[in-house]
Amino acid sequence: MTIQNDTAAVVEYIDTQSGGNLRKKNDLATLLELAAQQGNADVIARLAFDGTSLWNVFGILRKQTPQSEGYKQLEAEFASSLASFREGIASLMENADEGVLLRFHDIYLALGGGVIRNLTDLAHDFAKFKELQNTLRRGT
Repeated sequence: MTIQNDTAAVVEYIDTQSGGNLRKKNDLATLLELAAQQGNADVIARLAFDGTSLWNVFGILRKQTPQSEGYKQLEAEFASSLASFREGIASLMENADEGVLLRFHDIYLALGGGVIRNLTDLAHDFAKFKELQNTLRRGT
């Protein structure tokens, strides 16, 4: 899939503003490009929201033990955020070419141990995107 210059510039800007620590930069670019091609900014807003939620819950959950108060609720929120984030990704795959579809299926949509880690890494990048959006809105 060809990433247009404007999409690449947006991803580079996000990466620069995040201190160069995007984890799934190429996949972020692919999703942004697919959304741009489909004229579907709403799904990117949804992915930014869901990704931020997933990343934040993941960060809290990592610091807890199964015996911690509220752990089950955190697990449920993590599962819900994960499912919603995956749905957003899947919705962009409906019009993707076969190579992109297969790659994203294997990395983000299949059921497997590494998929959750990949999703949380991509959620991190969308959380950085959302953080930058909020910073620019506030003008700080």
